Amino acid sequence: MNAAVVRSTYKQTDLDQVVNQYKEKVLPAIAAHQGGKSAIFLVDRQTGTAISIAMYEDAASAAAFAPKSQQLIDSFKQLRTSDEPKRELFEVAATTQQESRAIVERLFKAISDHDLEEAARLTAPDSVLTAPGGVTAKGPQAIKEFNKNWITAFPDAKIETQEIFAQGNKVAAKAQFVGTHNGTLKTPIGDVPATGKKVRGDFVQLFEIDRGLTKSAHLMFDQVQLMTQLGMAPAPPQAVKASR
Repeated sequence: MNAAVVRSTYKQTDLDQVVNQYKEKVLPAIAAHQGGKSAIFLVDRQTGTAISIAMYEDAASAAAFAPKSQQLIDSFKQLRTSDEPKRELFEVAATTQQESRAIVERLFKAISDHDLEEAARLTAPDSVLTAPGGVTAKGPQAIKEFNKNWITAFPDAKIETQEIFAQGNKVAAKAQFVGTHNGTLKTPIGDVPATGKKVRGDFVQLFEIDRGLTKSAHLMFDQVQLMTQLGMAPAPPQAVKASR
């Protein structure tokens, strides 16, 4: 991750106009740029000082935005009281978002590697996991048993991550659980004996990270989809029709 920083000074009376122009011109330009991630605009209303921080996937995408950036800087010229600002490029060495995302990535890798000890080490002592069916697991040991149940039922279980979004210490992950049902799956409504069927199920999990550990994890997945793939529930009418 890389960042571009632009420092400027404006008349205090013009700051609202500057902010509106930033919203209308800079934010859409960053969003439309390949590799552009986000932008933040900081203002000091006592001095008129403003700092623009734009985030990019990598150094190449940050450098590629330079011509457009110069056009945007020029568009603020009539509002500035300082000399033309210089655009400075930095590597983002650490952020709360990066660290929070990294914890979830490590957790998913540990579960995919069936390393439940590592997964437990990433779990806070007072952590709570909730899952469909009214399941609540409190503490690393209970959460470890929850994960163990799935790995026992699906010995080749893997998590295929699709997207991870981090904001501060909150993380949302969209992924798929993939595995072959060769063991007994314990569920809130009873045990499901091995069926030998392969499953691929979508899930979303919301995390709260606290001091480098998962403090809460709210798991959401379609129970009917899972039972259907295991042959324990009838396929939806449209699926039956499509298979004919």
